[in-house]
Amino acid sequence: MSGTPESVFEALQEGTLLGPEHHRFKLLKFSTDHPLGQLWQAEDIGVSGSPLVTLLILNPALLKQNSFVEGVKKHATLSKQLQNKHIAECYGFFSHKGGLLFLSYEKLDGLTLGSMLSRGNSLQESQQLGLIRQIAYAIDMGFQKLRSAHGCLETGLIYINRRGGVKLTLFAMRDSMEAIVPLLKQPPGYKQYQAPEAFHPGKLSRKADVYSFAGIIYELLSGKAPFKAEDSEADRVRRQLEQPDALDDEQWKTLQKALATDPEERFPNCTELVKALFPPPSEEEEQAAGNSAEADTGNDADSNTEAATESDEGPARLSLKDKLARLRLPEIPRVALYSIIGSLLFVLGYLLGWFVSDFMNFKEKDFQALQIQKQQDALQQMYDSLQAQQELQQEQDKKLEALNLSNTVLKQQLEIAKTKLADSEPDEPGNQIFKDQIDQGSYGPEMVLLPSGQFRMGDQSDIGDDNEKPVHVVTIAKPFALSRFEVTFAEYDRFAEATNRPLPDDEGWGRGNRPVVNVSWRDAVAYASWLKNETGHPYRLPSEAEWEYAARAGNLTTYWWGNELKPGMANCAGCGSEWDGKQTAPVGSFPANTWGLHDMTGNVEEWVADCYEDNYNLAPLDGSAYRKRACAHRVMRGGSWFEIDRLIRPASRYRHPVDSKRNSWGFRVALDIE
Repeated sequence: MSGTPESVFEALQEGTLLGPEHHRFKLLKFSTDHPLGQLWQAEDIGVSGSPLVTLLILNPALLKQNSFVEGVKKHATLSKQLQNKHIAECYGFFSHKGGLLFLSYEKLDGLTLGSMLSRGNSLQESQQLGLIRQIAYAIDMGFQKLRSAHGCLETGLIYINRRGGVKLTLFAMRDSMEAIVPLLKQPPGYKQYQAPEAFHPGKLSRKADVYSFAGIIYELLSGKAPFKAEDSEADRVRRQLEQPDALDDEQWKTLQKALATDPEERFPNCTELVKALFPPPSEEEEQAAGNSAEADTGNDADSNTEAATESDEGPARLSLKDKLARLRLPEIPRVALYSIIGSLLFVLGYLLGWFVSDFMNFKEKDFQALQIQKQQDALQQMYDSLQAQQELQQEQDKKLEALNLSNTVLKQQLEIAKTKLADSEPDEPGNQIFKDQIDQGSYGPEMVLLPSGQFRMGDQSDIGDDNEKPVHVVTIAKPFALSRFEVTFAEYDRFAEATNRPLPDDEGWGRGNRPVVNVSWRDAVAYASWLKNETGHPYRLPSEAEWEYAARAGNLTTYWWGNELKPGMANCAGCGSEWDGKQTAPVGSFPANTWGLHDMTGNVEEWVADCYEDNYNLAPLDGSAYRKRACAHRVMRGGSWFEIDRLIRPASRYRHPVDSKRNSWGFRVALDIE
C-alpha cells in the first residue's frame, strides 16, 4: 500500500500486508482498539512457519511527538530482556513505507482485565487470587530485569490469554506516554491508578507500582476503580475508600498500607503485598489457582467451544473398560505365564518385607521427632515469656528516662529564665530583623535573629511516628538567623536568572511573594551557596535541630500556639484557610510564631541540611546537621498545604530523594552569626 500514514491506518483491513520489504506481516483479524492505536491478529510471513502474532499499530497522530517515537523504540529494545511467561514478549519495532509504525508481540487473545471487569464478569475467589499473583509476579520480574518501575499500570494493559494466563504489556513506556497525553482525546487509563508522587516530575520508584497494583486489586475485588483518571493528587489523598466485602478488617488494613500517600509506608514490592494480603494457600488451593489462570475467565463462548471440541473427540472419551476391550493382546504360553506370575509374587514378597521393616523404623523415628518437637515447643514458650518480660522492663526504663529528661529540661529552662531576668536582657527573639544587600537595589531574604539555648527535640505529645523518637535535649550553642518567610519565587527567580537555571513551575498559582515550589534539595543548596557568594555572608540550609528549635519558639506544645488546631493559623488540608488542600498561600498570610517566623507550620514542606535516619539515636546534640556518606535522602520539615494537620507539627519529619521535586516542597535559609 502507498499514501500517508493516516490513509494507510484508516484503510487497514484483513489481508493487508505491512512491514518492510524483507519482513512482512499479513493482517488476519482486527482485535480491539488500543490507547496507542489498534491491535490486529496477524501472520508473521517473514518467519519460517508464519507464526501467529499480535500487532500494535500506532496511531499516526501520536508519531508527531518525536520523544514518543524514541520511547517506543526503547521499549522494543528493552522488552527483549523480559523473558517471562506473564510478560507479553515483544518481537520488535517495524515500519511500513509511508511512515506507519507498529510493534509485534506474541499472540494475545485480546481480552484484558479492564474489558473483563467492564463486562461484569464474576470470578471465583481462586481465579481472582490466581490473576493477582500472576500480575504481581510480572511487575516484580520486570523491575528486576530493567531496574525501573513500570509506571503505566492499568487494567487495560493486562491481557489474559486462554492458554498462559496474564500477559502484562508496555514496560518502560512511562515517559513516552506522558509525552503524548495532550494528544489523546481522553486521559490514559494508567492515570486512574497512579500514585500521588506520579503527579510530580522525577523518576518513579517501584513503590509507585505497588500503589497502582493495590488500586487494581481494589477494583478486582470491589468491582469499581478506586479513583477516576481526572482525579487530582489531593483528591486521591482525601478520598476514603470503602472496604471491599471480599476483604476482612486485617486484609483491608494491609491494602490501605499499599495505598499510603507516603511511599515509605508501602510494601517494598508487589509480591510482598500479595503475601501479606493473601497468606500462602494450601497445595489444593494453589493447584486451583493455577488451573484458574489457564482458564478463559472472560469469554464463555470460547470456553464452551473448547469443551465441545473435546467432547467430540470420540475415542478420547471412551471408558477404561471399552479401551481394554478394543485391545488385541497376543496369546502367551501357559508355562511362560506361570513363570511370570511366580517372579512377580517373589518381587512383591520382597518389597512387602522391606516396607514393613522400614515402616517400623519410621514409627520409631517419628516418636523421637515428636519428643524433640515437644522439647522445642517448651523452650520456645520459655523464650517468649522471657522476651515479654524484657520488653516490659525496657518500656518501663524508657518511661523513667523520659521523666528524668523532662525534669532536666524544666530545670534548664528555669535557670535560663532566671539568668534572663537577672541580666534584664532587652532583646527578645523576633525583634531583630535584617536583610543583606546583594547588589544595588537588591536584597536577600529577611532574616530573624534567634538566640542560643536548649530544647527537647522530638515527639513530646506521643502522637507522632517512630522516626520522631527518642526525645532528646539539643543545645544550640550560638545565636543564628533564619529567614522570616519561606524563600519566594521572586527571590529564587533572581538567582535562577543570574545563574541561567530553568525557572521552576508555579503550577499557575502565581510567582512573586508565593513560596517557591518544584525545587529539589540540590536546588535549595545551590540557592544558599549563591546567596553566600553574593553577600559574602555564610548562608546555608538550616539543620533539622535548628529548624525544630525555631518552629517551637520556646514552646513544648503540639503546635507553637497550643495543643489543638485553630482555624486561620496555617495552610494545610483541614486547617480552615481558603488555600487548604488546593495550593500555596502568599508568604506571611498567617500569624508569625512567638519568635517572629511565618509559615513554620504548613504552606510548603521545607528542605533542611540533614541526612535522614529512621530515628534520633545518632542525632547530634549540638544542633548541627547529621551527615553521612552516600546520603540519598534528606529531611523535610513543616508539612504543607497538601498535608493533614498531624503532619504540620514542629516534630513531624519526612524524607525524600535529593533530586526529587513537588509542588508542595520549598525551603528557607539560615545564616551563621559571625
